[in-house]
Amino acid sequence: MAHPDPAPGPAGNDLERLMLAAREAQAANPVEDVPERTPNLFLWTAIAIALVLTSLAIHFFWPAS
Repeated sequence: MAHPDPAPGPAGNDLERLMLAAREAQAANPVEDVPERTPNLFLWTAIAIALVLTSLAIHFFWPAS
């Protein structure tokens, strides 16, 4: 399905003008890609083990009443 024509009147022209200005500004000053860092699996493993051990300690050593 084709996109509808832009809105008639000044509002449509303003939008087109703003979008064109934004494209020109981005072409003049492109945003650099931020390198993605992989998650630190050792840290998350240590946190998970600590939480499991804490949960087991509470389960077995907390007085029932």
